[in-house]
Amino acid sequence: MKKIKLNIKLILIFLSIMILIVFISNKVLHSKIESFKNEKYQRVAKELQEQTKILIDEKRNATLAIGMSLSLDTTIKEALRSNNSDLIKLKEFSASLRKNSDFKNVWFQIITKKGNSFYRSWVDKKGDSLLKVRVDVVKLLEKPQIMSTISTGKFDMTFKSMVPIYDNGEFLGIFEVITHFNSIAVKLRKKGIEPVILVDKKYKKQLTKPFTKLFIGDYYVANLNANKKYMGLIEGKTIDHFLYFDKDYHEHKVNNNLITIFRLPDIYGNDMGYFILFKKITSIDMSDIELMKEKTMFYVVFIFILFTAVLYYLINKKFIEEISLKNRSMKILNDNLSKTLKEQQKLQNEKDQQQNILFQQSKMAAMGEMIGNIAHQWRQPIAIIAMWANNIIADIDMDEIENEDLRRYANNITEQTNHLSQTIDDFRNFFIPNKEKTIFTLKSSIDKTMNLLSASFKVNKIEIVEDIEDITITALENELTQAILNIIKNAKDILVTLPVDKRRLLFIDIYKKRDVAILEIKDSGGGVPKDIIDKVFEPYFTTKHKSQGTGIGLYMTESIITKHLSGEVSVQNVEYKYEGESYSGASFKIEIPLV
Repeated sequence: MKKIKLNIKLILIFLSIMILIVFISNKVLHSKIESFKNEKYQRVAKELQEQTKILIDEKRNATLAIGMSLSLDTTIKEALRSNNSDLIKLKEFSASLRKNSDFKNVWFQIITKKGNSFYRSWVDKKGDSLLKVRVDVVKLLEKPQIMSTISTGKFDMTFKSMVPIYDNGEFLGIFEVITHFNSIAVKLRKKGIEPVILVDKKYKKQLTKPFTKLFIGDYYVANLNANKKYMGLIEGKTIDHFLYFDKDYHEHKVNNNLITIFRLPDIYGNDMGYFILFKKITSIDMSDIELMKEKTMFYVVFIFILFTAVLYYLINKKFIEEISLKNRSMKILNDNLSKTLKEQQKLQNEKDQQQNILFQQSKMAAMGEMIGNIAHQWRQPIAIIAMWANNIIADIDMDEIENEDLRRYANNITEQTNHLSQTIDDFRNFFIPNKEKTIFTLKSSIDKTMNLLSASFKVNKIEIVEDIEDITITALENELTQAILNIIKNAKDILVTLPVDKRRLLFIDIYKKRDVAILEIKDSGGGVPKDIIDKVFEPYFTTKHKSQGTGIGLYMTESIITKHLSGEVSVQNVEYKYEGESYSGASFKIEIPLV
């Protein structure tokens, strides 16, 4: 009876402790989740603002590029000299931009050196003086220079680029390009961001002919495609609610949106416009928070199990002590097991050492191949350098050398030596050991590999057919490049043995299937004999003469993919059609998990 009361007391203490642990864990978990979420939203808000800034800079630069290009147009110069604006056909050019580019509403204006509007693409009005209404025109006429700004006029908030027009050193006037913010809004929407672009209320009076005709209170809406739902949300909450958050973002739980503001300053640093950016919270990757939840739950369960074990021990202490006495007889067996494990560890260490030796042999074999490839890559540049050097000597001998000729020869020689230097860098980078995972695209890895082999492939008339999806992975890039290089070199060695009348084809396909990046490399070399296809990934297995192959290339490829990249590699013989002709060959498939 006394023992039963003791056990009940222990159970009650245990339950009290567990309730306290669960309560504290829940508090800590909630606090951590909020902290993680705030950090995540802060990063996303900064990314949205940065993406907006990049798009604005790109549009400003593109607008300036159009202005600089068209300011050189001889037809415009002729029109200004002859005072005949009918020669100018910029409306057709604007329509072409609308059809074939992101510039949907481009306006052009040509201003004479006296400050009169010579041509406008958006209206037929011309001949009026701009000196009293355009301070920027007055400044530019006094000191002609390129000017690129964002400003608000009577029509809209726009990008404005003004470029002086010169003809044989004579200043003729100013070419002005005006573009709008709609294309930026379209690009943001494609990125899953809903923008509402506002112009500050202090500009309302001068917006006498608003381009979009959209307003929220006294704030002009500068993008035609602004989402009406979000405009209504802003109007309902008042604009000041959105413009003056106490942090970089606001979480709108009703509409499940993350909201942030990008402020567009004028030339004096004051707010001219605002990008109110909405992003669905469901589109934000919160997997790290879920992982943190799982870890916390794991610790809670672990503590629960631990306390349960302690309680069980206290209740059944006597029984456990009896079992403990019996367990002592197992000590000798455990000692023997420990000895066996040490021996197995020794064997494993020897195996790892052998693996490192194989890696070094693979690198040395690859280095031998690379020396041959360097010879291919250098042959043409060296021949070109020799040719230009001979030209210099010949011109000197004939006493016909000119400084311009020498400069041209030197520039060509410099260009070729830069190519030689780049070749050395490419091959050197391939052999740099790198055990740190980096973020890169599979296409870049393929490009690096093909750069190493391009000259050799060209000499052997091997055609490359690529179908590559742009996939980004995190892995050991140099090791993946080596694995790909081993497969491609193996295919090349087969293809060069084909008769000259047979097409030598190498296909490289990269695509994504669920959470796996797949890289397929196949050739037209006829395939691997059926009796050896299951052995191609074994160490020291080769079908080549011992002077041509070590038999470790494909073995190292299999080791890199499976052990270092957690992927899979396989090979099979395939038959296929290409450009109406039938071919057969070996197809290697590499599968690398993206998560």
